[in-house]
Amino acid sequence: MRALLHRTTLSWWLILLTSLQTSALLATDLDAGDIRGKSSQSPVTILQNRYFVKTLRPELGLSYGTVTNEAYTDTSLYGIRGALFLNEWVGVEVQAFRAKVKDSDDRRALNQLKYRKIDVAEIVSPDPEINPLKSITDVNAILAPFYGKLNFADWLIIYSDVYFTSGIARVTTAQGSKNALVLGVGQRLYWQKNLSFRIDFRDRMYKESRNNQESRKNTYTFDFGISYFLF
Repeated sequence: MRALLHRTTLSWWLILLTSLQTSALLATDLDAGDIRGKSSQSPVTILQNRYFVKTLRPELGLSYGTVTNEAYTDTSLYGIRGALFLNEWVGVEVQAFRAKVKDSDDRRALNQLKYRKIDVAEIVSPDPEINPLKSITDVNAILAPFYGKLNFADWLIIYSDVYFTSGIARVTTAQGSKNALVLGVGQRLYWQKNLSFRIDFRDRMYKESRNNQESRKNTYTFDFGISYFLF
């Protein structure tokens, strides 16, 4: 009798465990959408909505920058800019810079050194060969494939895009005017419906004379500015 009771109790435990396992397996087969319900709007659609549009809106701007790879001069750039986007992704720009050049600390330190040339009584100072920049005029195509929104401390939404530029330039130096190829990348932050703040890095490639030999020159510039969209 006791053995029969023991077998009956064991059978009930086996039936209970089998039922729990079956329920767990059925629970894993449930669709998450059936539990939470389906969203009426796709998250991708929300990300693609645009608050700021710039298609066929003429843009005027001011810029200030500097040349970053000159060892013996400190070169500041002041410029104006005009641009027009044909759609939200592709546009064209024209900009012109004037340069303000002064000697760097390294060049002033060199000029303070004195030495006498061999077999010559003249005392001179070392002075490196430089080719100071005078002006830049750019015509570029703009590709702006990345657009997004930045959340600043849950207090302010800032709209932004990242863009690439490529084109041609006319660079004027102490050696005259030269044609240059331009490559660049930048970011724009939009403020209200008409204002934007820009940060740009550009590389202008051209040829100049060094030690009576022609060599390739890369002029790296970093500039930032403000732009106003008409209409």
